[in-house]
Amino acid sequence: MGAGVIPFCAREQGVDFLFQTTFSGRKAGCLIDFGGGLGEGEDYQETAIREFVEETETLYFADDLSRASRSEARIEQQIPLVAALFDKTLQVHPDWWCRRAPGKSTRPKQWRSYFIEFPWRDVAALNREWAGDHAGRFKKRRELFWVPAGELLRLYEEEPQRLWKRVRQLEGAPETIRSILRHHGSTTATRGGR
Repeated sequence: MGAGVIPFCAREQGVDFLFQTTFSGRKAGCLIDFGGGLGEGEDYQETAIREFVEETETLYFADDLSRASRSEARIEQQIPLVAALFDKTLQVHPDWWCRRAPGKSTRPKQWRSYFIEFPWRDVAALNREWAGDHAGRFKKRRELFWVPAGELLRLYEEEPQRLWKRVRQLEGAPETIRSILRHHGSTTATRGGR
């Protein structure tokens, strides 16, 4: 059982979705959501919230990037910020989440990924922090990308292998993306690029 989040941001240029990539392991090179297994006593939303803060190493909401780290205290400070974004989005759009396809196993996958509106942040500085970490401040090197909605829809249709398997297995993800675009009055669904 687990949960994740795919943050999105609506700006003048259109709607973009935030993904990460890693540089080692089986997920290397794929666009990945922010997620993982349910912690003890957590529900799906609490897990997705915690996983975002942990996997971004507290960089996304850090005022001073040089002080960001994956410490328990910093994680606890940021969880309420992300929880407020979940509340704000899901109060108006409680259906902006997708179940992961159950698969063929006898133990179906119990997974939810939420599409939550986040404030836009230029991720280039965050990516430089990860790239320049030679002291082991961060658990794993990552890189964040804002993916335009049109490009994400194209990937689902034409190149799903570029999406990490739990992202490409989200039932109804393209419909949810289109719902977000309709809500934001976006006509940029064909805009591409990473």
